[in-house]
Amino acid sequence: MPPRKKSIELSTQELIEVYKWVKKFNLSKEIKNINRDLSDGVLVAEILKHLYPKLVELHNYTRCNAIRNKLDNWQTLNRKVFRRLNIYLDDEMMGELAGGNNGMLEVLLYEVMARYSLENNPRHHSDEPGVMCDE
Repeated sequence: MPPRKKSIELSTQELIEVYKWVKKFNLSKEIKNINRDLSDGVLVAEILKHLYPKLVELHNYTRCNAIRNKLDNWQTLNRKVFRRLNIYLDDEMMGELAGGNNGMLEVLLYEVMARYSLENNPRHHSDEPGVMCDE
């Protein structure tokens, strides 16, 4: 068996950015515990639907409590959406997401947030020194 990958951890500032970013979305369910409430992938699919409307079909994802069903949602997201965004989740990562393991969901959301931000604001500054471009 290959050695377990070292887990990725976000800084406190990065975590705060993720939590603020997620609160901007009008989701179908209020998030009280991010790892538990997003572990079935449904609200992540809703976030992705807001960002990439043509990539996500919400009817493919069902609210559930069983790990097996949560894994099915993550596998569908991985195959139909994340692959097109060049984000690759392995089986271990999907298991951690479905299990609501602390930290993995925030890492994934941070990756999505960063990727979306780069795609929609590729130039972080103009040619003029000291002038920042906003969205």
